Amino acid sequence: MMRIELKVCINCQKCKRDLLQVVTKLTGIDQVVVHTDKGTISVFGTVDPACLANKIRKSGKVADIISVGPPKPPEPKPAATDPPKPLPPYCNNCQIIAGAAIFSTEIIHCSIL
Repeated sequence: MMRIELKVCINCQKCKRDLLQVVTKLTGIDQVVVHTDKGTISVFGTVDPACLANKIRKSGKVADIISVGPPKPPEPKPAATDPPKPLPPYCNNCQIIAGAAIFSTEIIHCSIL
C-alpha cells in the first residue's frame, strides 16, 4: 500500500464531489482524504499514480503529483481547533450560467453593401 498526494484546485462543494466521484471509480483505492484548506488530495492504495493523475485531468481538473511513498503514521490530533471554513456550493468555474433568448417580431434586413 502506498500514499499518493496530489495538488488539485478545490474551490467549492461541486469541485470536491466531482473529484471524489472520479477518484473512487478506480480500482485499488483503500482510502481517500481531501484537504480543502491545502488544496490537496491523499489517496491510499495500490493504484498507479500516473493513471490517477490522468483520470483527474480528463475530468477537467489540473492535478499535480506532490509525493508518492509509504503512508505516514497517523499524527496526534490537536485538541479544540476551529472547524474548517465551509466551501461554497458553486464556484465561478462550476457555475452554470443561464442564458435568455430574445425573439422579436421585427423584420431585420442585412445589407452588406
